[in-house]
Amino acid sequence: MADSLLLSAWPGEIPGRLESINKVAGELGMKVEAQPLGIVLEWERSKVKLPPPASRLVLHGDVEEVDAWRLLGRLAKTGADAGVALDHAMVATPYYAGVPYYAGVGGVPATSYGSPGMGGRSPVSVVLPDPAAGIRDAGRTPVVVVPDTGLQEHPWFQDPATATSEVYLEGQLLGRYGTVGGSATPEPVRNPLDGTLLPFAGHGTFIAGIIRQRCPEARILGIPVMADDGVVSESCLIATLQSLLTLQHEAVATGDATNLIDVLSLSLGYYHEAPGDHLADAPLRLMLEGFGRLGVMVVASAGNHSTTAPMYPAGFADGPADPALLPLAGVGALNPDGTVAYFSNAGPWVSCHRPGAALVSTMPTHLRGDRQMIAALQDSGMARATLDPDDYSGGFGIWSGTSFAGPVLAAELARSVAGSTAAGLAERLETGWKALENTLGWERP
Repeated sequence: MADSLLLSAWPGEIPGRLESINKVAGELGMKVEAQPLGIVLEWERSKVKLPPPASRLVLHGDVEEVDAWRLLGRLAKTGADAGVALDHAMVATPYYAGVPYYAGVGGVPATSYGSPGMGGRSPVSVVLPDPAAGIRDAGRTPVVVVPDTGLQEHPWFQDPATATSEVYLEGQLLGRYGTVGGSATPEPVRNPLDGTLLPFAGHGTFIAGIIRQRCPEARILGIPVMADDGVVSESCLIATLQSLLTLQHEAVATGDATNLIDVLSLSLGYYHEAPGDHLADAPLRLMLEGFGRLGVMVVASAGNHSTTAPMYPAGFADGPADPALLPLAGVGALNPDGTVAYFSNAGPWVSCHRPGAALVSTMPTHLRGDRQMIAALQDSGMARATLDPDDYSGGFGIWSGTSFAGPVLAAELARSVAGSTAAGLAERLETGWKALENTLGWERP
């Protein structure tokens, strides 16, 4: 974002940091103020090694002068850039096509996945019942958090006890529609003459359906952090993640098993401007490590550009390294025949692969675009028609992308901890490591 940066610092350090940053900013015709992100309680006094919270540094000045990249470069030259990073645009589709696969930049073979009938988003009929119907009580249900486009209307998700988009902390609603500072995301500008569905309409609901199929007993928290254009600033995402980290910290500290999070599933990311400089990503990387230290397994989708360039946060995955930290897993996509999907990114940071091409899952039943069926008529009081290519009132669709491979692994990990009542930190870490060993073969160092 051109008009903001991120600062990782404890509250007591911020005034001093702002003073030194503003000295540099003033030389460039800018002024900087800090805005808190999310709900942060008692982190500094925590017995767990949690990262300092991130704040958003808002840049003020003439439009021609405000430039976050220029300020960060000057801060680096003066040595005042510790804990300061760009406020990246986090997108469900890095560049134009990505997570999930929608249209292409990965070459002609990869772009084929964007076509209906070849794995592209399209309606489909499903006659199977809700997998959660008839699930017997087997103790505590695992909780999977999906910060995405949210959980929308579908018959499978009518019971808030099993799936909801409304998550509260300290009486405040989390996500882009809530009251937590820094989490608001604007609606995308639409052309009133264009009625096509936005590229990622239904994205979060599709992910929730994958988790429901693979782990019916899981409780899904589908928090909306982005609109259907699939874009969210890193600061807005962090506002929700910091609040969730507080929720997890309080639950672990008090032994409150009802509010514990088991898995965090992220189907979004960005390509870093300087991928060799991991310190530049301190706010997001350290925050995800904080979840791992509190017993949360983090899964991130690898991206869909047929490239070995790491997409973050999946690019942070490096396997087991610290016994007191559940490591992040980066997930690539498989075709139905078990081969790696042509669009799926690759590299040593891709921890594993799961089905991600031509998957069938839930779609919001209100979604209808302006595309038309080929033919339609009335006969004997009944409507007859060919398929409507973007009418999802039937509630199901086909789609492709590593966006959907990640939730497959997230659901498998959730299933591995189903019924566990471990609430203490040591027990949760042990349970998480066993799940990672059973699912990925990762042994605790």
